[in-house]
Amino acid sequence: MLQLSENAAAALETIRASEGIPETHDTRLTAERGPTGDLAVRLEFVENALPEDGVAEQGGTQVYVDPLIVDALSESVMDVREGDDGLTFVFRPQAG
Repeated sequence: MLQLSENAAAALETIRASEGIPETHDTRLTAERGPTGDLAVRLEFVENALPEDGVAEQGGTQVYVDPLIVDALSESVMDVREGDDGLTFVFRPQAG
């Protein structure tokens, strides 16, 4: 299953607080296939995750994963990278 880094969990909580997103809303990853066939993963805050979603957790922060991309992300870690344009969420392989 997808893992969530401590830095990504902290960034999600910062975004939630700065945007005024209620604690009752879930964080969810979905995806769309681009014109080249690549998956574009989208992060959104929703009122309710779906019962069939997978879930990754780090320190009380949960991220629900659309069943369509659970397998594609199953050996990844969701992390955050800071760049000139601000924070970017990235997916990297799990260690070991």
